[in-house]
Amino acid sequence: GGRFTAPLMRQGLPENPLILRAAQVIAGIGTSQAASLELCRSCAELLSEAMALTNEVAGPSAQLLLQIIEGVVTGSRQVFSLREAQLSAWLESDCELTNTLSVLGRLLSELGGPFVRFVVLQENNVPAVLNDLSTLAQHFVRLRHTDLARCGLDFWYQGLAVHLGAEAIEEDPFDEEGSSGQAWGGNRDPDQETNRRSVERPRLETHIQAMVQAHWQAVRYPPEPEQEAHFEWDDFVRFRELCNINITEACVVVTPRWIIEHIGQLLEEICKQNPIPWQDIDACVFVLTGVASRAPAGQDTVIPRLIELLPQLPYPSDGVKALLLRSAASRLVLFTSGYLALNEGPCKAILKFLALQHLPSILPLKPAPDPDVKKYCEALACDAMKMVMTAARKTIVAADNGGLWKEAVNAVIALVSDGRFSVDCRAQLVFGIGQVLSVLQDWNELEQALSMFVSRMEVPIQPILSALPPEPLGSRAVKTTRDGKAPVELKLYIASVSSVYNMPARDPTLLPADHHPVLGVVEKHFATIERVCIHHTHYEELMEQVCLAFSYILGFSREYAPMSKVFVPMMKLMARCCEQHPQPYYMSLVRSAIGFFASNAENQMDAVLVDLTGLFIAPVARTLTAATASGGVHAAASAIAPPISGAAYEMMAEAVRHWNLSLLAIKSTQWMPEVLDCTIEVLPRLTEEGQAMYERTITAMLRFIRNVLLWGDPETAKGDMAPELLELQKQAQGIMVERQLPRGTALPRLIHSLSMLLVVSAPNNPSRGEVVPTVAEVYR
Repeated sequence: GGRFTAPLMRQGLPENPLILRAAQVIAGIGTSQAASLELCRSCAELLSEAMALTNEVAGPSAQLLLQIIEGVVTGSRQVFSLREAQLSAWLESDCELTNTLSVLGRLLSELGGPFVRFVVLQENNVPAVLNDLSTLAQHFVRLRHTDLARCGLDFWYQGLAVHLGAEAIEEDPFDEEGSSGQAWGGNRDPDQETNRRSVERPRLETHIQAMVQAHWQAVRYPPEPEQEAHFEWDDFVRFRELCNINITEACVVVTPRWIIEHIGQLLEEICKQNPIPWQDIDACVFVLTGVASRAPAGQDTVIPRLIELLPQLPYPSDGVKALLLRSAASRLVLFTSGYLALNEGPCKAILKFLALQHLPSILPLKPAPDPDVKKYCEALACDAMKMVMTAARKTIVAADNGGLWKEAVNAVIALVSDGRFSVDCRAQLVFGIGQVLSVLQDWNELEQALSMFVSRMEVPIQPILSALPPEPLGSRAVKTTRDGKAPVELKLYIASVSSVYNMPARDPTLLPADHHPVLGVVEKHFATIERVCIHHTHYEELMEQVCLAFSYILGFSREYAPMSKVFVPMMKLMARCCEQHPQPYYMSLVRSAIGFFASNAENQMDAVLVDLTGLFIAPVARTLTAATASGGVHAAASAIAPPISGAAYEMMAEAVRHWNLSLLAIKSTQWMPEVLDCTIEVLPRLTEEGQAMYERTITAMLRFIRNVLLWGDPETAKGDMAPELLELQKQAQGIMVERQLPRGTALPRLIHSLSMLLVVSAPNNPSRGEVVPTVAEVYR
């Protein structure tokens, strides 16, 4: 795209009587002889269409644009002078004044691009009317009416887009042969663009600095938000985000350092006032967090000064302002957690501020008219605490010779135990505690600290455990909570058990450890963990959390888990839970364990993994086969849900992918021939009646069979004559070709089943699913 001007513009449009009259009407707004509002709107529409005929600022185009600018500036000046007292307060959404200003604002919002183009072409002696237009745009931004103020935002956004070369560019609609001349935007040489901006920057700098100052004023909340009759929460929050976009983009012209230093000067003046206006502090934090990412870290004094001020600020004790200023403080901490991680002094101060002052002060505050405001305040504060404990965990552990982390962890545990926080907030804090503990180099100390944490989190669940029956109710258990979810205390207890992960590599100079500290804690508290699980299997989201927790723990302790006394009890516990209420995540846990440990090829662990696999897959295979034989696919779906059978066979396919597990399962178990026999039997039935429902299960079954076939293929060994591989080859061939299964030899039945699969799949657009490609893999 490039410059364009419609032929109509060159044919005297600026002198057209209708255009001249429209500009006069706009200039006369606010006077006693002002035209009707409808006529003013029509004139604004006409002038807007005329501006769309060009993107140049020379010749007739400049003449037209300056006429419109003169009219908008004159009309606005008259309205503002007559209604100055009204404009300091929040305006009604629909009244004569706002309707009048909306006409002017509509034109103003379209003048940002022409304004910048005019200014950058003037080395000196910028026409006074352009300075007036800049002042007017700043005034609109500051208006206490989000729709009108947005007109000012659009003005500056368009102007910045022109300077950045990022404005929407179209081909000249009036040039049939395509665009010509110098482009305002589009595909231009990067070096030329850099040079252009460096020339334009000094000419725009004063205007953009004034823009930033106006935006800071615009993002301030009213001193008493609840008492402002025309203040709209949601509109103002969205408006602030638009302001943030403009301020961030302004960094290209005035630099982040200038904005930060300007906010620093404002802070100095604000802090001299008594009382300190909370809304001004909030606005400073809002602007700083918007530009902080654009500034080099640690190279200013303003953000450190504000961090130092946070614990000392006079936080309001009631009203929405109490929540808003605390949210601003949390936001600043979130954005500066990296700085805190590198500076022990500020880190200690902020950690104590958050744990002992900031978070406890939020809880007794009354909710705002919009309850989400307090929820957001709590969530932001807890997120800030978690972020500091995560980013600065090494600094925290090293500070005060190990004294700081103990004080901080104890304080945060007390917050986790406070039921007034939501479960999500408390979970964030649990995560933060785990991050701090995870960097303790002394594993004995880590184990003691984590065990203490888990013991503390056990206290709130004691009433629940005391009310449990002697034996689990199993499938007879019913949910007793109002929302049908597990009690929050149980979720937090499990979260505490698995809170330590993401541990850095252990110092190789330390003495080798005989066990992993997290596994040691699980072993110590296993009796309680077992009671929590076995009596609450009907709470699906809790048991999924347990499976994920066990998976995390086994994953980061994989070097120690095979020797741990608690590994087998953990997995058997999950098998018992699955038996009571089958769910796919139990199979996913076993599949993860196979992935963690099968490659070690250690006899004792192999036996455990093979037993676990059989424990989960055999009942699924039997149930599917019996149900489809008696009542078809729908009976099978009632007996065992497709996601469960899919997860079970994916676990099975993963197990037989490993040579050591395949050899042990084929050679030494009773369940392996039965599972293979059932699988071959049920495959055609599932495909014929329920391919869409059981596609995941069918493809996992086929992968399981394919892996067995591969181990029986001499090509798989690729010349490796290891006795184990030769034995596996013999065993795999035997189970597929020689051994008599309950329903006959496997291979002939398998070939028949595969043929039926292809026949059944043919009418169902086979290229779209995975069944036919997987059948092809088995054939190969």
